[in-house]
Amino acid sequence: MKISVLINNFNYARFLPACIDSVLAQDYSDFEVIVVDDGSTDNSREIIAGYDARIISVLKANGGQASSFNAGFSASSGDVLCMLDSDDTFLPGKLKAIASLYQNPNVDWVFDKVTTEENLVSQGSIATTAVDKRETLRGGGFPSLPVPTSGLTFHRRILSDILPMPTAKDVVLSDNYLKFAAAYLGKGVIVETPLTFQRIHNENRYTNSPKAANLRSKIMVATGVALANRYDGLKKMGQSLAAGGLARSNLTFVPLLSEARRCARDSKFSAIPFTVQVAMKRLAGIVR
Repeated sequence: MKISVLINNFNYARFLPACIDSVLAQDYSDFEVIVVDDGSTDNSREIIAGYDARIISVLKANGGQASSFNAGFSASSGDVLCMLDSDDTFLPGKLKAIASLYQNPNVDWVFDKVTTEENLVSQGSIATTAVDKRETLRGGGFPSLPVPTSGLTFHRRILSDILPMPTAKDVVLSDNYLKFAAAYLGKGVIVETPLTFQRIHNENRYTNSPKAANLRSKIMVATGVALANRYDGLKKMGQSLAAGGLARSNLTFVPLLSEARRCARDSKFSAIPFTVQVAMKRLAGIVR
């Protein structure tokens, strides 16, 4: 079973070597490392070039994280795809552990919980929980999948039905787009034992941003709208997510409507107007 690790990078040169090295040092033989640089202006590309044939490099103009996922997937050949932000690292043994779980033909995705302890070493067996949230999502519910981007892995058969995903420079779709789509399309496993280190630092756009609340609201709207229009069975959930994102923002009703319309304009999906109308009707009931 071949594993492709898709590293997405933008101006994280100071973290990039540790990220790449953590994958190259894995004790699993059949894998490839694909580093997508999203138009970095620091010395990231010089670092990438230094790895020569040990990695596959994809150098592109800046287009946002979602566009990096799309580009990395297009360049990959693995049966299983692992996502990895360039400021994070894989713990020793992650690829071998993930590969063993995908030996079960009924597993479509595996999400492993992360740790913020950089030098943590996994020992012994890992704890897992089988997950099937398809009916929950079809009924409009929101599954609890508390795993960030670097803990997400997918079988190629299911990621092929998710990517390419909509792209935007200003408001990117969150990892919830990937997680909810995967959970809607198939069955998976949550690994309770951390296999990934998530680095928390001052430049985490989503995690530590001073404007995180408004950013989260915008991402919720964009994610909900895109999911509702990509998958018929996620219309109810996606509309609720979009309406919830609008309601949680600090905007008053008229700016909220403008934001909803902006998301509609930016999306390539034709059914957006209907989604926005439903979301706004729900929102009207919330803010009255």
